This record gives sequence, C-alpha cells and structure tokens, in this order.
Amino acid sequence: MNEQLINAINRRTFLKGSSYSVGSAALAYLLSQETQAAPQWKGVLDEKLHFAPKAKRVIHLCMAGGPSHLETLDHKPELARLSGKPMPESFTKGQQLAQLQGSRNKLKCLGPQHEFKPYGECGRLMSSAFPNIGSIADDIAVINSMSTEQINHDPAHTFMNTGSVIPGRPSMG
Repeated sequence: MNEQLINAINRRTFLKGSSYSVGSAALAYLLSQETQAAPQWKGVLDEKLHFAPKAKRVIHLCMAGGPSHLETLDHKPELARLSGKPMPESFTKGQQLAQLQGSRNKLKCLGPQHEFKPYGECGRLMSSAFPNIGSIADDIAVINSMSTEQINHDPAHTFMNTGSVIPGRPSMG
C-alpha cells in the first residue's frame, strides 16, 4: 500500500477536513433561517411608488458592436456642436487610449449622422434613422442615467455588466 497515502489520511487530517464540511453546513442552516425571516418582496414596492408597476419582464440588450447610442436614442447636442473640432482635453484627461495612439490634438469629434427629432406623445428625442422605433416611443423605457468614467468600450461594458471596471467579476451576461 502507498505509505504517503496512509500518512495523508490520519485522524487529524480527517477531523480538520470534516470541520470545514460541518462549518459550511451550519452556516448554510443559519443563513437559511435568516432568509426565511426576511419580509416577502411582493407588495413592498407598491407602497413606495406613486404608480403600480406594470413591467413583468426586462429585456437587456447588450449590443457590443451594435449601433451607437449616439446615433439611436442618446441625443447629445454638445457633440453635434463639436463635430469636426478637436476633442476637448476634458473628455480624455487621465484616460488610456490604447486604440487611439497618437497626439490627442488629432482626435476630432464626430457628431450624429442622423437628425434627432421628438417621437410619441412623450416627445422622446430619437434618431430619424429608426422611425419604426419612434412609432413605439410611448411604449418603451430607455435608461439614459448610466454613466462611467471609462471612455473605452471594453472597460465600460465590464462596468455596465458587473458594477466594476475590474475584469473577471461575475455578471449576468
């Protein structure tokens, strides 16, 4: 018989290993008791909102490589004003522009290539490139409140999906 294996499996090693298992089981039991004591979520938000929620599902479209938000649903009048002009230093200060090597004075802003106009009763500004989406402007929700200090796409996607710019964090997509 293998002498190393016999020495590896002794009483001390067995008890040490089993204490992890017992400890994990005890922690799981204690945490399950705590979650069972937590209030149910159903109806909790109804009291705090000024309207009853209607949404039953959320479809999150993370279209890496899809149309730019600047050409679809995110109207930026300042970008249109800066079109063709050098990119202000305040836009890139402290950022690493790996894919844009060279002098920052050579970087120029490019404004929207399509006109933005109001759609629906809500008057939502959308690109004229998507008139069919504009026809349902009152039926969709657009979230424009996300912001990040990242100006490169990959770190910004990581931040959007995980809440952190550190690669390797868990995400839902």
